[in-house]
Amino acid sequence: MRVSRPKTIQTKFLMGLAAIALGGGLLFSLGLYVHLRGLLESEVADKAEMVLDQVEAVRRYVRDTLRPAMYEVLPAHEFVIEAMSTSYVSRKVMEQTDLSTAQVNYRRVAVGARNPRFEADDRELALIEHFRANPDQERLSRFEKIDGVEYYITAKPVRYVAECMNCHGDPDAAPTVLLERYGSGRGFGHELDSLAGVTSVALPVHSALTRIRGATLGFVLLSVFGTLLCFGVVNMLFNRVVVFNLRRVLDVFPLYFKEQAQSPILSRVNNLGDMDEGDEIDEIMHAVEEMARTLASARQELEHYAHNLRRMVDERTKDLSLEAMERRSDVLLFVSLLDALKTSQTRRELIETALPSIGTRYGASRAAFICTVSSQNFFSWPEKDRRPDLPADWGRVVAEARPVMTHDTALIPVQPSDSALEGYLCLYWDAEAETEPGQMRDVLIALGRQMGIAMENLNALDTLLRQNTMLESIFEGIADPLLLMDGSCSVIMANEAARQLAADENTSVSAGDGLLARMLGIDPASGEGCPLRRVLLQGRPASYEATLPGPRSFALSIYPLPGSQGRGGRVVVYARENTAEKRMLESIQQSEKLVTVGKLAAGLAHEINNPLGIILCYAELLRAAADSDQQRADVDVIIRHTKRAQRVMQDLLNFARPRGGGHGPCDPVSVVAVLADVFSLQAQKAGATLETALPPDLPQLAISAEALEQTVGNLLLNALDAVSQDPAAPGRITIGASHDPQTGTVTITTADNGPGIAPEHLRRIFDPFFTTKEVGKGTGLGLAVAYGLVQQAGGSIEAASDGGAVFTLTLPVAAPAAPAAPGDAP
Repeated sequence: MRVSRPKTIQTKFLMGLAAIALGGGLLFSLGLYVHLRGLLESEVADKAEMVLDQVEAVRRYVRDTLRPAMYEVLPAHEFVIEAMSTSYVSRKVMEQTDLSTAQVNYRRVAVGARNPRFEADDRELALIEHFRANPDQERLSRFEKIDGVEYYITAKPVRYVAECMNCHGDPDAAPTVLLERYGSGRGFGHELDSLAGVTSVALPVHSALTRIRGATLGFVLLSVFGTLLCFGVVNMLFNRVVVFNLRRVLDVFPLYFKEQAQSPILSRVNNLGDMDEGDEIDEIMHAVEEMARTLASARQELEHYAHNLRRMVDERTKDLSLEAMERRSDVLLFVSLLDALKTSQTRRELIETALPSIGTRYGASRAAFICTVSSQNFFSWPEKDRRPDLPADWGRVVAEARPVMTHDTALIPVQPSDSALEGYLCLYWDAEAETEPGQMRDVLIALGRQMGIAMENLNALDTLLRQNTMLESIFEGIADPLLLMDGSCSVIMANEAARQLAADENTSVSAGDGLLARMLGIDPASGEGCPLRRVLLQGRPASYEATLPGPRSFALSIYPLPGSQGRGGRVVVYARENTAEKRMLESIQQSEKLVTVGKLAAGLAHEINNPLGIILCYAELLRAAADSDQQRADVDVIIRHTKRAQRVMQDLLNFARPRGGGHGPCDPVSVVAVLADVFSLQAQKAGATLETALPPDLPQLAISAEALEQTVGNLLLNALDAVSQDPAAPGRITIGASHDPQTGTVTITTADNGPGIAPEHLRRIFDPFFTTKEVGKGTGLGLAVAYGLVQQAGGSIEAASDGGAVFTLTLPVAAPAAPAAPGDAP
């Protein structure tokens, strides 16, 4: 059976449009259905997730809060299912929750459940098997049909964790109440991290899916109705827009080809109403083919004319090629000027580089540049010392800044703008040259502009470099660390002192926020407490006190730069190290303390020592006259405490009038060796060891042997008291020394492995009467006396806590003895 094909273009168009509209409607309907189903799935998934989160919150409350509280209240081995079982409580909460309006079906089931009511059915067994096959999956959501009704199921696996094994592991270890209620046959014998079952929430979506399908079907019907209505409108428009205009096109041929109206072409065009072979377009195509054959003959007639026309075009093209080559040469010349600007450092270099290129390009016999400020300043090519020929009215030419063109001369103003005039470019041609300067007027004027711009840029660059060099010299010449930073705490510029500080602290100067964070003790990651951001926010300078390990102290000043907020903010950070100043201030304060306390101690010792002597004298008389042993024992108590008070008074007098450190010299090795022999026995009694590590070639010190012995002895006494506080740990005391020839000092270090010095005590450790020992075990004057002796000898003493107490003595080396004068006795 042969199916008749549509003939008219209107029929073909409408049938194609119908297919497009129908297909588009179906695709859109399908997309609408998928979209609505996705919205439904998202909504029910959120609802199911909310239910599961609520159940998990109940379980977490029972596990983390209620169960530990019950264990504290209940006797041992007691277990209340209704308050301590997470599964029991969560099920009861969900059973008593009104979910009828939400139509939520909550199930928490297991394989071999202790309560048969919560044994997994076939559908839930399939979910459990799915989670066993996919152990990494923690959630499963999908649509399912249950008893012919569509549901949206969200399930999560339940695994036995450590808290569950008490009730689901060994029956013998389970609570008694579980065995009494459910027996030992079900719910036991499970392993840790094994799959227990699933928790699922099922939401009915049958009615919602039915409404979605109905809405989709209604849209399909509406699309069909709209398509039919659209066909009617399109049919009317097609007749008006397409068919009518095709007829107008066909009427054009007879209108402009009246003499050929009877030709086969036009006769066929006029009879388009009798179509047997195709539609209107096909007939027009046949007519156009006939017309093309007719026009082919006309083409042959035109070829002869085209041949002649080609010859004329070739001649014109040759002329244009020559002109294009000239323009290309001009462009290359401009590019060479730009390249000369990049490589030239001065105006002279730029001009001497440009003149040969310009003269060669335009065929000039010579070229020159003359400065308008000083006409004696000029450059010429190829003869360097030949002065350019200037017109008689040269002053007026310069004043008007106008170009001058003659048959063999071109004077071009070199200026970047109409106001600034750098000089004149002078070009000269021989009499037999074919070049006419007037023909290149515009190009030469543009060349002068380009040279002026290059010179202006070179002047600006030179000025900028000089200013930059001066600022860099000032910036690098500042001896203290100086940084320029932005609002994100990143370093833009740092001087040599800042780079050296960063190198000393083993950090990069680019990590300026890290260096400042280390100095100010802030968190560089979060930026909390960052002073740079605070200064930028307030817009006012700020000063800070910062410290670095060593310890090193710095006074930081941060200055915001006005007008930099648009670029994120800029600040200048200036750091001045004041470690020496602070140490000097502390030394002065310590000395003032010693002087004040010494005066007070001297007065007290003088006023109290005399009454103590009288008391001791009369006590000894009473002891001699005592009749009984009890009386003599009582008097001995008075005498013993009186002598103890006298020793304290003697310490006060020694502190108030300490023996001078002297000028030495003394041998530190022999002094320390004697002290080590004396204190080694005391260290052995305390269960500690005393070790010395002194170089044998240490030089003589500018301090008396008595002062050095008293100072080091006080330090060793403190170390013995510190290591004896912990009998369980063996004590260790070390004495070391080193010589620094550059500073002319010797450093003696005593260290112990005791509890160390508390940070809050470090600043007061050398204060008179300050002690951390028990009452009666120390007067607090030993370290103060040692401090005074070392200060009088011109040295220093410092305390630190590093795995125990560490004291560092720095003493000057004694000056070499003067050689004996001639004639002196040996």
